[in-house]
Amino acid sequence: MGVTTTRRTVNLQATMEPTSPSLPSDSLSPAARTAMRAFLLSWTFTTIPSIAGAVIKATRSRKSPQLIRLLQQSVFQNGFPTLVAGAFAGHHLLDHVLRRYYARQKKPSISRRSRLFLSAAISMLIVRRAFPKTKTLDFTLFALVRALDLMAHRAYNSSAVRKRVPHWVLEYGNVGVFAAASSEIMFAWFYAPERLPRSYSTWITKMSEMDERLLLALRAIRNGDWIYGKDTGIQDLLGDYAVQVGLPKSAGDPLNGRIPCQLVHGGLPYGCEVYAMNRFIRGFAKVFPLYFSVHLLPPLLFRTAQFLQEPQNRLLHALKAASRSSTFLASFIAIIWYSICLVRTRVGHQIFHIDQSFLDNTFAPLVGCMLCGAALLIESPSRRGEMALYVVPRAMISVFKRVLGPYQKGRWWESIVTETAETAVFAGSVAVVVDAIFKDKTNVRASIRGLLSWIHRDELNLAEKKQKNALKEETLTPKTAECQQDCQ
Repeated sequence: MGVTTTRRTVNLQATMEPTSPSLPSDSLSPAARTAMRAFLLSWTFTTIPSIAGAVIKATRSRKSPQLIRLLQQSVFQNGFPTLVAGAFAGHHLLDHVLRRYYARQKKPSISRRSRLFLSAAISMLIVRRAFPKTKTLDFTLFALVRALDLMAHRAYNSSAVRKRVPHWVLEYGNVGVFAAASSEIMFAWFYAPERLPRSYSTWITKMSEMDERLLLALRAIRNGDWIYGKDTGIQDLLGDYAVQVGLPKSAGDPLNGRIPCQLVHGGLPYGCEVYAMNRFIRGFAKVFPLYFSVHLLPPLLFRTAQFLQEPQNRLLHALKAASRSSTFLASFIAIIWYSICLVRTRVGHQIFHIDQSFLDNTFAPLVGCMLCGAALLIESPSRRGEMALYVVPRAMISVFKRVLGPYQKGRWWESIVTETAETAVFAGSVAVVVDAIFKDKTNVRASIRGLLSWIHRDELNLAEKKQKNALKEETLTPKTAECQQDCQ
């Protein structure tokens, strides 16, 4: 009996004895796999589109694409994969080093969020110096809006916030954010497109189908270079455009008064309402193939088994979602066009007889920019947040350039302040989002939660095992004490 009790005590004590620290290669292997996934994924996102574009361009021009040069640039000049890998996996390496240092000093190690902040900041500083051509601002703002979205989710789920904030604010706050961001973006596109990313400004111009000469005329009215009733020397700007759309050249001459609606409509007759409907139909037809592929490809590629089980239902769901999203963007286009016509013609000119120079001098376009964001109400509630997160970083870039641009004079300390501020924002945002993946995934939006969970898969499994072992130790410790008392 005594021998059996002693053996059981020894076995329990052996179970509770701390295991020796694993070898460095074993303890760092989850972080290495995380870094590899993050690097390859970000490299793919930044390289494949440029290669595909080069192949398409070469096919059209019947020239061989310079794939070797593109691949060399993606490896030696593209620091984005290094930044992502270091920001997402560096905290584990930092923990590995600090644990050994603090073990000698007999001090507790720093928290995971602090390690995430330091590793992201170090990665940003390294990439800025090793890859000076890499533009990091877009990714910094992306991380920032995701961190803000995470905080908004926490506020939304907080009972204290729900008691103080009206329900409609919480439900439609993303629509308000989208409308504000869209106002900034569209106003910048009308009057200061240099404040927007070039590719984004080009995409808006393509979707608007607005002749560049009309945009130049709007900017000339705002700058005072186009004055109704006066010859300022630029009457040919819209005169040639009027002839091109089938109107007399005098329709584009400021000496003859306001720019007629038919000229704004590209020569299309029958009035503003018909033109708004025409823009809706054309916008829907233009974006439907894009949205259909967006809603169809993810379940087809990543949930193939489920898709094949119910192909008709899945296809019908993709058609409905694509139709809804296309209706949203078509309504966005139609609202901004008709709002401008409504202000400058139907209400301002025909009803209230307001001076046309005042209406066309930013007022009518501004109203259109402010109202077009309401089209987001057509989208599903889950998509509204994603659309808001998509436009906010671009609106932030425009605001920064508009507010801070006049104060940037090339002084020696400006670059230091800018780099320090961006590094702090990036590191803090990454720390908030990635730490939530380990602690509370529910507050992370599903689109980014799945991606980060896949990247940190091995580290999350390791953390889960440690948590289970800790719970086992808490359960076994009282039993060990009882057994020792029985032996005595």
